[in-house]
Amino acid sequence: MRKSLILMSTLALSLGVASAQDTTTPATTTATPATTVTLSDIPAGHWAKDAVDKIVSCGLIQGFPDGTFRGNDNLTRYQAALIFYRLLQSGQLANCGFSASDMTTITNGMQEVSTELAAVANRVTDLEKLTADQQARITALEDKINAMGDNTAGADVTALQARVDALEAAIKNIPAGPAGPAGPTGPAGPAGPAGPAGPAGTAATVTTPAPDTTTTPSTTVVIGDTMTEPAMNTSSLYAGVSVGARGSQDQCQVRGTFASYCVTAGAMIGSTSVIGPVGARVAAEYQPGGNAVSADVNAMYHLNAGGTLSPYAGVGLGLTSSTARAATGNATDLYASALVGVDYHITSSIAAYVEGDGRYYLSNKGLGSGLGSTYDSSGAVNNTGAKGFGVAVKAGLKFYF
Repeated sequence: MRKSLILMSTLALSLGVASAQDTTTPATTTATPATTVTLSDIPAGHWAKDAVDKIVSCGLIQGFPDGTFRGNDNLTRYQAALIFYRLLQSGQLANCGFSASDMTTITNGMQEVSTELAAVANRVTDLEKLTADQQARITALEDKINAMGDNTAGADVTALQARVDALEAAIKNIPAGPAGPAGPTGPAGPAGPAGPAGPAGTAATVTTPAPDTTTTPSTTVVIGDTMTEPAMNTSSLYAGVSVGARGSQDQCQVRGTFASYCVTAGAMIGSTSVIGPVGARVAAEYQPGGNAVSADVNAMYHLNAGGTLSPYAGVGLGLTSSTARAATGNATDLYASALVGVDYHITSSIAAYVEGDGRYYLSNKGLGSGLGSTYDSSGAVNNTGAKGFGVAVKAGLKFYF
């Protein structure tokens, strides 16, 4: 940086001298025509191409013998001296298109900044001296660090190590102080190993007590292959299905032959407890013989014996709709029913049951009553006022929920 400022100052002063010579004695100055120089390493479009071309045209720069400018290289003192020599001896700056007034302006400007340039040069000199001093101190520190890295301890390190050793020795030689008060008793330690066995004693007479023949009742409970009764279901609601047979004075066809009974299939829903032990049940039944459908409502009484068997009984009213005897279509007969049965609880929610029921029909209009036909004096069927009693049995499953 200092070299650059010095060159700038010298160039400014030189320009001033050259301008003064050109403006005061133009007749005695002989200008040498500029030689046309082409530099090969200044590409077109380079940001400094115009400036380089200008100083080349003025004759201040002619390039290296190989035709290159080498703009990125440092400027040596010899090269600077050559440029100044050309400027001072030939006055080439006056041949670069500047008028006399322009040269006067340039000279005055250079003289105005020459003092400031000189001050800047002095500050640069001071900075360089300060940088040199700092570099010397850094070099000294590096030498010390390198010496420590080579395990060559200096006098300071040796003295410090000696003081550390003396301090350690003094600590080891400090006499013990008086004993402090006893602390609390700690917990008991683990038991030590067993000691050696003692000498053998004299043989003693051992009396074996007589065996106790008293029989003590055993407290062991032996569980045999006993069956545990299923727990009774606490729910009172149930639904069931059934199959059965109902007696009939009219012949029913069963498996291709006529029989004195008719098969039935039915379903029911009810509760074992509506008012205390009294429940209710609604049942429906289909009898293929006579195309009969019966439905009844019964009040039920269940006797809960606390086991797997639960007997019950019931009474109620019902209707039977079946094929009419005296005409085409269906006829309806009213009946009163009475039944008895028993539930067998397989699980807490499933029970098998069997029951028998009797119906007393108040009329005999349809084949579903099973009472048979009656005839009047003319031989015609007359069952309008006939009454009668019929029985049936059925079995099925009930599901409690």
